Amino acid sequence: MRLRLLLLLPLLLLLASCGSDKIIFLYPDEQLDFTLQGFRTPALYLDTVTDMRPPSQRDGRGHFFGIDYPKDEAWDRPATQVYAEALAQDVEQTHLVELVPLMGQADYILSVDLLSLGCRFERSPASVLMAGSIGVAGGMVFGEDSSDKAKLAVTLGLISILAIPMPSHNYAEAEVRLTLKARDGSTIWQRTCLGQYDDKVWAGVTARQDQQMVDDHLTVAVKRANACLLGQLRQTLLELGNVSE
Repeated sequence: MRLRLLLLLPLLLLLASCGSDKIIFLYPDEQLDFTLQGFRTPALYLDTVTDMRPPSQRDGRGHFFGIDYPKDEAWDRPATQVYAEALAQDVEQTHLVELVPLMGQADYILSVDLLSLGCRFERSPASVLMAGSIGVAGGMVFGEDSSDKAKLAVTLGLISILAIPMPSHNYAEAEVRLTLKARDGSTIWQRTCLGQYDDKVWAGVTARQDQQMVDDHLTVAVKRANACLLGQLRQTLLELGNVSE
């Protein structure tokens, strides 16, 4: 009876890991002030965000040792909207420009190409073996006879792999291309920036905290990409003489 109950635990752990909530992008506030001192704040219309992410990010990829996430179905709203809101927040909070709702009200038009937005989670085979060996050792200690020890070792080894957090690695990146245009549609400026963040994490098979890693890592990657882009955009606006009063 004890062995049968233990055999059910891996299935229960897998079932408990299903049905996770949609991922929400909780983007932190911006602290930098990019105000154009001595210049009139230009009016900017934020145009469309074109999704140019690779298929591995849109559809997700991998199952165990390497996983690309979040796929489109996992987001609570489209990835283009997720990034557009983050960019608009940074633009407004840095006071670099004034966002306007209509193109006709703008001095400049900013279009966005979203080249990359996602995470890559990786765990090594060695970490899996380490977790499994803990369960195997427990089975060999607590089993009553040789047959019971073998069965218990296999069962506890599997449970350990499913339940014990393993040393893993999470990498997040956001790559964006911004294009600044005049009201007549001519291109004034274009830049691409890549924001990255990677860190070691501890995660079990049934307890990979996608929301937490998006909060801790992907938001930082987006913040770094936007800081790079807006810093260069500020320099361009300073060099343009037609925004001065």
